[in-house]
Amino acid sequence: MFFDAHAHMDMLSEKELGKALFGATEKRVGKIISCSTSFESNKKNLLLAKEHKEISCAIGLYPLDLVELNKKEIEKSFSFFEKHIKRVIAIGEIGLDFKFCTKKEDKEKQEFWFSKFISLSKKYKKPLIIHSRFAQRQVLEQLEKEKAEKVLLHSFVDSSKLMKKASSLEYFVSVGMALLQNEQIQNKITEFPLEKLLFETDSPMRFNNEKVFSEKISDIAGKTAEIKGISLKVVEETQEKNFKILFDKK
Repeated sequence: MFFDAHAHMDMLSEKELGKALFGATEKRVGKIISCSTSFESNKKNLLLAKEHKEISCAIGLYPLDLVELNKKEIEKSFSFFEKHIKRVIAIGEIGLDFKFCTKKEDKEKQEFWFSKFISLSKKYKKPLIIHSRFAQRQVLEQLEKEKAEKVLLHSFVDSSKLMKKASSLEYFVSVGMALLQNEQIQNKITEFPLEKLLFETDSPMRFNNEKVFSEKISDIAGKTAEIKGISLKVVEETQEKNFKILFDKK
């Protein structure tokens, strides 16, 4: 069985959702984690997880969305998280994004609430699914300093040095559709331990100008097997083990 560790099923139309779930079943993708980005997407993902056994909900606030909220709005979201935390598989998509956030006070705001998410994760023993665009070093430093325990670094494939550091901290890294064509990412994944790797689509992101659905996880797994020179069965069994280690309550 395969797993999509990072998607946004709440962003699909009803027709697209049906297509996505059918395709996932056909390609033996047994579980899809739908990450939340806003207060409304948190509510929708909880509903989707209730209605569809293939979907698990992750609750959170996208870093750039969080910057636009005032303290009262964010605290309302955290009260919502506490209320529904037992219904979710993880906390995400959260983290830091410094690409479009250059003001010092906005970065500090992200870092403050990132710390609150780490505390929430430790309190309820829920994994973190982390966004780290233009802030990978800062994310690792804050996670290590605050002793985060269960971590998945979403699309964390830009720096071999930082990937090695993440692995040494016992964090997991997820790789997506770029693996199929990007030789630099292929080289990094060749060197990265399979035991710390998970797969994602970031659905419904576009790849080659088409929306991606979770069935593409099988292609990512196949490419991983090819570049590592191992069987697809080994890749499948290892990522299933990885998924259970990170996301199972046991």
